[in-house]
Amino acid sequence: MSLLLPQHQLDTNDNINTESPTWVLSDLLSTISSLKDKNEYSIVAKANDLVLLFQQHPDLNQDVQIKTVLPRIQFMLYHPISEVRSSCYRIIRYLIVNTESLTILVQSKLLIYIIISLSNTRNVTLIEMEQSLKLIREFLKIEKGCDLLSVGVIKTIVTIIQEDDEINHHRNDHEYNQEKYGITDDINIPESFKNACLETICEIALLNPELVCHSGGFKLIINCIFEKSIEISSTCLMVLLKILDFENSRKFIRNGFDLDSLISIYSNLCDNDDYNSSLLNPTSSQNNNNNNASSKLKKISSYKLQKISFLISILLKNFNGIMAYSINNFTSIKNLLMNLQKKNTRVRDLILDLLLDALSIQRFPWMKNSPIGDSITRYNQYLHNETDTEIVEIKDSFSQNILHHHQGLLTLILIKNGIFEYLTNIIEDNYNHDQKKATLLLTSLYSMANNYLPPEFINQNLLVPNLSSDASFKVVNETRQKFLGNTEYNQFIKSSIKQINIQSKYNVDDNEFKTLINNCKILTIKEYEDWNWTILSNLIQGPLTNPKRFDETLEKAPKFFKRLLSFYRPFKYRFSTVSNANKNCSRFINIGCQLIEMLLNLDNGIKYLSSSKLLPQLSEIISQIDPFSGISSKDPILSKKRIESTASIGYIRFIGVLSQHSSGIKMLEQWQFFTLFLNIVLSTADSEANNVFVLTLFKYVDFTIDSQFRNTLKMCLKVSNFKIKYYLLRHLLPELIKIKECESFVIKILVENLYDRGDDIVSKSIEILYNFYQDDDFVNLESLIKFKPSINILKKYPLGSKLLLNFLKFPVGFKYLESLGYLEMKFTEWNNLTNFKYLEKINSIIQYQFFPYIRKNPHQECNETDDSLSIYFLQNLLSTEEGLNFFQFGIGKNFLDSIITSTEIFFHQISNDENYLDIDNVNDQRNFVISALKQNLWLIGNIASGKYGIQLLDPMYNINLTNSIINLIIDNFSNCPIWQIRGTCFYVLGMIGSTIEGIEILDEFGWISCIDTYGNYLWKLPTRKHQLQKKMVKIKKRKKLLMI
Repeated sequence: MSLLLPQHQLDTNDNINTESPTWVLSDLLSTISSLKDKNEYSIVAKANDLVLLFQQHPDLNQDVQIKTVLPRIQFMLYHPISEVRSSCYRIIRYLIVNTESLTILVQSKLLIYIIISLSNTRNVTLIEMEQSLKLIREFLKIEKGCDLLSVGVIKTIVTIIQEDDEINHHRNDHEYNQEKYGITDDINIPESFKNACLETICEIALLNPELVCHSGGFKLIINCIFEKSIEISSTCLMVLLKILDFENSRKFIRNGFDLDSLISIYSNLCDNDDYNSSLLNPTSSQNNNNNNASSKLKKISSYKLQKISFLISILLKNFNGIMAYSINNFTSIKNLLMNLQKKNTRVRDLILDLLLDALSIQRFPWMKNSPIGDSITRYNQYLHNETDTEIVEIKDSFSQNILHHHQGLLTLILIKNGIFEYLTNIIEDNYNHDQKKATLLLTSLYSMANNYLPPEFINQNLLVPNLSSDASFKVVNETRQKFLGNTEYNQFIKSSIKQINIQSKYNVDDNEFKTLINNCKILTIKEYEDWNWTILSNLIQGPLTNPKRFDETLEKAPKFFKRLLSFYRPFKYRFSTVSNANKNCSRFINIGCQLIEMLLNLDNGIKYLSSSKLLPQLSEIISQIDPFSGISSKDPILSKKRIESTASIGYIRFIGVLSQHSSGIKMLEQWQFFTLFLNIVLSTADSEANNVFVLTLFKYVDFTIDSQFRNTLKMCLKVSNFKIKYYLLRHLLPELIKIKECESFVIKILVENLYDRGDDIVSKSIEILYNFYQDDDFVNLESLIKFKPSINILKKYPLGSKLLLNFLKFPVGFKYLESLGYLEMKFTEWNNLTNFKYLEKINSIIQYQFFPYIRKNPHQECNETDDSLSIYFLQNLLSTEEGLNFFQFGIGKNFLDSIITSTEIFFHQISNDENYLDIDNVNDQRNFVISALKQNLWLIGNIASGKYGIQLLDPMYNINLTNSIINLIIDNFSNCPIWQIRGTCFYVLGMIGSTIEGIEILDEFGWISCIDTYGNYLWKLPTRKHQLQKKMVKIKKRKKLLMI
């Protein structure tokens, strides 16, 4: 039972002393010092009171001199009872104020007591170990406090993590104390405490890597990557990658070469699959133990193999990781690829999975059903309270270009180190189960090399060893894309074949035509069920479309059309009463539509249709549902019930056929159909009775002709109820806007919808507009700008803000936004951008592109509706000459000058200040410089990627520049001591090389960029051309990595 008062009891203690805290402190200290020879209960009780006093008065320690307090409590440190020693550690934590406090504690030999408590060389409890660890962590909270810790302290913590559940037994027996306090000889150190110790080591490594190095801490961290859970392993890896950033700090892990040990997990596996099977058969393995050398190799779980593969993939997606694996002429990469020679299926399979994931070709197939996937799911669920693990691909140009840039670099490294030879050997092996993955990786690397890399770099390396005809066939078979027609394609094929068959029957002789008329049985039988509807359909689509045959039929067999139209007349109650359950219902409707289509295509057919009773009766049944017509019916033919259950829907389809012809439109006008439609639409504002009719009508109407149907649709979107509006926005307008004849009027409707009172209607209208223009990469956006949509409304919505950003790509859009003060307002926000939200947004995009299974906390994300933070704002702004003038002579000039000037200053600071060489010297001010420099580099990159942006960055175009900022970026890409800055320069150089002017400037500095076969300039991997035959990476005297 612990003598210490629990934390929650300390916090909720109601006996708050109302005396002066200084007097109370003095009294308690005097009391504690007088209890030196008293029982431990009294000492711990007073220690709890002292801790409570510090908690109630947090600023009390500012008034206390630790050198006067420490002598009064120091006896507690060598007290034989563990709880007393724990209380002393607890009090000391509250006395620490600054570095001076820590110095006094160290001079008082406190670290020796901590080492004794943690090394368990005397009777200790877990509470004492916890309190001593908390005291160590208190050192980390004080600036440079970590430097006061000793190697012995760190080694002691390392020992705790490394030792097994049972600690050593070399301690003296204290039977009396054991019996009295329940202390045992051995303490089972819980895993949670070991993890806390490991976390402390990782934190110290970031504050003082030299101290951890001399204490064997980095060896422990790397070992924990192998042995601990994925959560802890990934954290340890991130710590090491962070340390690699700084020149003097990375030497403690040999410039990252120590991470090569991760690859050893594959080397420790047997060279073939026989050993794996022996693991499953222990008896067999035991019998052959002496003869089988592979039995000495340790068994490695699938989870550990998957975990290390996952972590190496993370490492290869990180610029620091790539640099680390490029040490010593890519020794680590070569070691990784050499394991592809193994006959061990597990090794090959995992390495191929690793490379496919690192290149973002294919995610780990086992991820979802592995402990790693479960851990990621728990993490996402903790952040978002969701369990959906589906990866949503980002397709915007910036993230795709970042990905391609990384793929180009990694592809170059793999090809230079001979990956093709290993892959071809796997493909050639007929008994290899990894042929499919190897083929996918091989062909993908070929594709990336051709698309993203200069030919001068890879021509020789693309020469794959001769493949056998069998292997070549496998490659072709795996990569050939099989054509699978979609539903629309299949329907088109079927209708085309049907149309060919019908047209083949267009010209028939008189006898055959007469036979067809007679065989359809319309002239001889009145009952429509007995008619031959197949022959009837062939007649209507075939011979009767011939004007001569039509006139002949009217003259010689007038009953043919009379009976047929009579069947479709509403008040004959024949067609209108056919149930949907009738197997011929759809056929009756389709043939009715074919009949009207045929009549409208013939001059005499138009006359015949206009003189028939079909149209006036059709007008009358619509009047039945028009509340303003004065005509009513107990059971309207076009009621919701009849439309859904009978062939009455066919009458609406007939109207749709009439809307496809100008003559049909005139007939509808003649019989006042549009007046009825408008009345019905107006009635939907207060009633949903006619919703089905209205929605069905607009479904079949043809809007390609400029008719009153368009006015009806406009009216409907203004006055109808929400259900109709939203349905039309979801299903009708997105399809209509894609039709060239309808595009302009639909855009106008959507612009008018921006003023709708319903937020959902406005949001959906903006979504339709954005998706429509996005499909064409916003090249036709001027068709929207001419309608002058409200800027104030658009900027309230994320997609609306993106539309406004794309307005900047067009001179008319730029002028429109500038005339309304939008640009001035946004640039005021840019000039006042003092935080790093822009940098955070770019980092978030890049992180999701490379690690899409990790979802960021939505509360930490940047405001997506704030287009001033858009990564495309500067690029789009510089897409026009007006935008260029805005930077040269407008309010953008000061912004550009400040970015370039501050970038030069930051580069100079980092290059000349030795404090930037060590991670332990990086404080808030230096972190600010590094973050500000990275943000400026991304800003410069986005300026350079604009059509006219490069003219602002080169002295040849911009006379205000004395030095080339591009040359400065190139120089720091090769020489900057901070690797993350070099990584940012790497991507920014790619952005500079995305325009023809940028490529020409890079060429002047001796760099090569890529263009595709059509002459389009690609944002790909720029690389120095005068060192093509040299190593890509080499180590200087100080083992600093240099990218060639």
